[in-house]
Amino acid sequence: MASSESPSRTFTETARRAQLIAAAITTVNEIGYHRASLSEIAQRAGVAKSAIVYYFSSKEALLLSVLEDVFTRLEIAVAQAVDAEAEPPAQLRAYARGYLSYVDGHRAEVTAGLEIVVSHRTEDGTPLYLTGTEEDSQVLRGILSAGMDDGVFRRMPLKVAVALVEALLDVPTTELQRDLNANIEPFAVESVEALMKGFTV
Repeated sequence: MASSESPSRTFTETARRAQLIAAAITTVNEIGYHRASLSEIAQRAGVAKSAIVYYFSSKEALLLSVLEDVFTRLEIAVAQAVDAEAEPPAQLRAYARGYLSYVDGHRAEVTAGLEIVVSHRTEDGTPLYLTGTEEDSQVLRGILSAGMDDGVFRRMPLKVAVALVEALLDVPTTELQRDLNANIEPFAVESVEALMKGFTV
């Protein structure tokens, strides 16, 4: 990798990386993960293919950087929403609303990220979406665990609770995968209400 991977990136390097990540998002949404070659991404970025390789060693490196960028921003947005509340029920509602608000406001980024998560495989052939760890859901696990300990959430295996919340919040994102311009507000509102009714006692 070029020296641009060092912590001290210049403004120009940061801007160019952001440009390439944006072009990769557009490309994945337009033609899918498997057809999103470096040439296709370069064409949409208006740069030479060699310019991408300077910043990212491969297509995979670029697309994994898309994931890191999109979902790190999502995690920050959700954490900020949760931190504004003190009790588990309010935190769970804030988690769901924060998540869905970010998704609604960053449709192209999230949709491309999901396409990459579903399509990319690790070196041993494992689909990327099956490689998650408990750390990935740490905030949600903390909310659900605290709510069950306080007796305000239905008690169930924590792994099951996390999976149910994530599955419910995936409903609006699935609509966006069908149509990037879909009105997901009704799905978001009903998903949050179903979530709260399903977990609170």
